[in-house]
Amino acid sequence: MPTEHSSEGQEPISDIATAGWAGITVRIAWALLAEGVRLRPDVLRDTRDHVFYNLHTGLSLVAAEDRAGELTSRLVARARRKTHVDPWPQDSAMPISPRWKRAIDRSLTPITSQVFRQHYGDGRGLESLEKALQVDRIALEAARGGLREVLRRAGMHDGLPFDNWPTARLDRLLKRLAAFAPGPCPPAIEVAEGHHRAHIGQCIRCERTYRLVQGNKIAIADLLPPVGGNRPTNLVKVLAVHVHPDVRQHRDVLVRELVDLEPTIQCFPVGEDVLLLDAQNYEPVKNLLQLAAEVGKPSRDHIRAVLLEGPGRWSSLGLLGPVVESAEVAVRSRSWGSIDGMGELPAPLPPPPSAKKWWIGVGLSAMVGIAATIYAVLPGAPDIVFPLDLEFTAGRGGVWGAFDVEEGAHITIVREASHEVQVVLQSDSVGDKATLATGDGAYRFHAQGEGALIISSPAPIPELEAQLAAVGSEESPLDALAERIRATQPVADVQLWRP
Repeated sequence: MPTEHSSEGQEPISDIATAGWAGITVRIAWALLAEGVRLRPDVLRDTRDHVFYNLHTGLSLVAAEDRAGELTSRLVARARRKTHVDPWPQDSAMPISPRWKRAIDRSLTPITSQVFRQHYGDGRGLESLEKALQVDRIALEAARGGLREVLRRAGMHDGLPFDNWPTARLDRLLKRLAAFAPGPCPPAIEVAEGHHRAHIGQCIRCERTYRLVQGNKIAIADLLPPVGGNRPTNLVKVLAVHVHPDVRQHRDVLVRELVDLEPTIQCFPVGEDVLLLDAQNYEPVKNLLQLAAEVGKPSRDHIRAVLLEGPGRWSSLGLLGPVVESAEVAVRSRSWGSIDGMGELPAPLPPPPSAKKWWIGVGLSAMVGIAATIYAVLPGAPDIVFPLDLEFTAGRGGVWGAFDVEEGAHITIVREASHEVQVVLQSDSVGDKATLATGDGAYRFHAQGEGALIISSPAPIPELEAQLAAVGSEESPLDALAERIRATQPVADVQLWRP
């Protein structure tokens, strides 16, 4: 195992990713086990990449190991979709003083030594130690209190306000100190094979190395750095989306919509109201956010997003690398409604208008339908009476259709789901399409399934149910229905969508 250079007057090593590979791997593996994570090779690899993305090259091994434990805990919390709550975030940036560890070591008795190594180092509860050591619980509590007092005095000697720290805060620092290994250490492979037993008994780093390898939690090969560059070099482009806490339920809806729209896109929730998206394929994301703002779920006043680039990669644990935390900070500084690469989002569409005017036109529509039927059989008759100005957008397990059409048109919408054709809207009058109105003279509908058919006609489609039944046995029933309508209704505009 490489020799660690302490923070007291020694020069830092050139790149901790090379010199500290084995020690950092052991610390990561130990932290994963402490979090209840099974040590699969891919999990260990991804976590180690995440740590190395975040570690500066010139850190000492002690500082790098300490940071690796914190980074691992945060990554596990995010992978479990939990918010990492730290009541004292400044503590992780506070380096451990070797003087504090020496003060603890000088104070150790047989009981306090077991509490320090097993309770703080291994994470065992006092109840478990009471049974294993056959020591009264009161004695163990006293030993733990003594360790806290030694640490308080050591910190106060350095001018730190440890006398005001609660016990939970002191205990967290004692756990860090229990993992402190100043070194120097023998080669990691020799330690893993069981050599240097006296040193293993005195060094927490080497003890953990031996226990992890002998317990088949990690392999000796995991302690060997790869040939070539040890640091991951991938870069990512990420869109961080922040949904206002008042409407944070829409974040999960956005995730489902995006997966339906583009199943291969990477998206990962962070905390309760931030969503990280792979921005390499930005167009589907842009379209979805614009549509969400138009329907007000969420509105433009409740969403903001920022684009970032940096070292990292996507994995089964989510996004690895420092972009995650920098994205959370950056997106919260943006104004609501601002989306990088898009500018201001559109305002929500106004509510649909009253359908009263459509009922006034029912009589006129019937006359137009009769006339259109007559014109259709005459030479030179127009092909389509009420053409559709239509745009399809895939999403939400089907398709959104936005269209404009003249007021006299009857609208019929049919979808295909699981090889069955079903009516979404059957127009008996021109007023029926008012339920699709967006309020600005246009219309919008959504049809779930593998296909959608929209028909604009001067009169209701005759015997629609019978035609649906007739195509039910076809290989592509919706396509067959479209052909039947085109053949029997030459003046209708028939538009078919397939993904």
